Amino acid sequence: MKIEMFNKLIRYQTVMRWVRSLLEKSIITKSEYTRIDTMMTKKYGVSSCSIFR
Repeated sequence: MKIEMFNKLIRYQTVMRWVRSLLEKSIITKSEYTRIDTMMTKKYGVSSCSIFR
């Protein structure tokens, strides 16, 4: 894996961990979580079938 992709995965996972915490605290809904996840996969270039997702 190239360092650039590794960095993108780390950023994606960091953002999504924070978003999951918002979901767990009921600050956002499940549909909002799904919409954010879709946006972040596009932004960071993470495949929808990636094991890192």
